[in-house]
Amino acid sequence: MPAEERVLCFERKLLEELGVFQGLSLEVAKYLPVLTSAPHLLYLNRSDAERDKRYKQLIPYVLLVSRDKILRYRRGKGGQETRLHGLYSVGIGGHISEEDHGLFSTDRGYQEGMRRELMEEVSMDAGQLPAVAAINDDSTDVGCVHFGVVHLLRLPGEDIPGRCTGIVAPEFIPISDTLKDPSSYESWSRLCLEHLPSLLSR
Repeated sequence: MPAEERVLCFERKLLEELGVFQGLSLEVAKYLPVLTSAPHLLYLNRSDAERDKRYKQLIPYVLLVSRDKILRYRRGKGGQETRLHGLYSVGIGGHISEEDHGLFSTDRGYQEGMRRELMEEVSMDAGQLPAVAAINDDSTDVGCVHFGVVHLLRLPGEDIPGRCTGIVAPEFIPISDTLKDPSSYESWSRLCLEHLPSLLSR
């Protein structure tokens, strides 16, 4: 029987000390240096982390933009997070696993985990990507135990080299069309799309 996945987390009380926000925050300089610093990060068994609201799982969320279009896909049944199946998403990302914490990792594997997710889902290696926003949404069961870090990857074209089973029908669509049906998107994607002009200007 394989060992259970252990995922990267921080204690929720750190967020409370900094000031809890709901939704999307552009104040990355206020939150991320504290919440993503190695001494404040730890790995927990994923089954425990999904239920324990004393902790937040750190999740990179990468938006892929090509000129005036953004990559959109539908969540397939291949992903472990069943609460998101069938919804549209504009974010590539996922949990940071303990296996991402290599010998030379200074951030407990965060950057390596983000690179792995991009390679697994769209076969792209983006290197280091700066954060443009943070997401905290305690209004849903999923959001209560996750904390998103939004990154922006600008692409010269619309080629998607590859994809995994968790992504269905990826396509670049005009940014102006993305919110014609907001209810069809997962909550983090709705937040990003509502603030997209600000994210693109950063």
